[in-house]
Amino acid sequence: MAGRGRARGRGRGLGDSEASAPGGLAARNSVDEDESTPEVTQNSNEGESKTASGGVGQPTLSLNDMKSIIEDPRTYSEQNDVKKFLMCARHFVKTEEDVKTLSSMLYNNCLSDSSLAKRGSEICDALTCIEVGSTKFRNCLLSLVQADYKARKELIASDPARFRGFLAFLCEIFGVMRTANNEVFKPLVNPIFDCFILPLGQEDQEEEEGGEGGGGGGGGDMEMLNDDVCELFAIQLQSVGKLLEENEEERMRQLMNRIRTCIIHSKSSPRVRCSLLEVLESYARGWESADSETTKFYCDMAVDMISGLVL
Repeated sequence: MAGRGRARGRGRGLGDSEASAPGGLAARNSVDEDESTPEVTQNSNEGESKTASGGVGQPTLSLNDMKSIIEDPRTYSEQNDVKKFLMCARHFVKTEEDVKTLSSMLYNNCLSDSSLAKRGSEICDALTCIEVGSTKFRNCLLSLVQADYKARKELIASDPARFRGFLAFLCEIFGVMRTANNEVFKPLVNPIFDCFILPLGQEDQEEEEGGEGGGGGGGGDMEMLNDDVCELFAIQLQSVGKLLEENEEERMRQLMNRIRTCIIHSKSSPRVRCSLLEVLESYARGWESADSETTKFYCDMAVDMISGLVL
């Protein structure tokens, strides 16, 4: 609903206002006091990382240290500068395997809670400069995204919570990641649309019809729509809808037609229909923010639904 969920997780678990280091590093003064961050380069002969001084770099953070930082909610607070996480990552990464481990730990933690997606994607974007030899953090991250994208149908069926985390992260990384020419990462556009259509119960039918029509007819198991997934769907689509429409106007039109079908269908829950109606209105006004009156309406409606006043 309007105004709900967009700031979830910000400042979560943060007991103080200082952001001297990401959570999990409070006791590691040696890291905080070290102003010179070792730059990781590749030894082409031995595959070892080196510091800028030319010596073989010894990591000052262990795997457990890095895991503690990644799992600490304070790491994802906006009060923590992502550059401090980058510093920690550079103190951890030494080998190509370390790059893979770092990307996997951070990615999976972001997917464990959809509220971490926004800040997590910003941290991941800052880490795109991390590489050892032929192994780049960015490529490792995109490989993990691709694996979950391929398994999206199984994911939404077996683990809706992780699917919500995946959808949120995919949209947020699309919003922040840019190419060398400062353009949006277009290879993510169609996968995002595929993931948006999936909660609406239409993907199989669209594939059989070759993607034509965009959901004008019934079809789909409306009664199986997940309330939490659809609410997250609404939040994320309003966030990246304008960028997506600029790159794939026809697919956006098809998605909106499918949303209209879901709103009309009687088996959709009030919470689902309300979330989808909010998206449709956002699309109609060109993805501009809603005025205060509209926002208040959806917030009041959400309260009524939670209270059981809307059936």
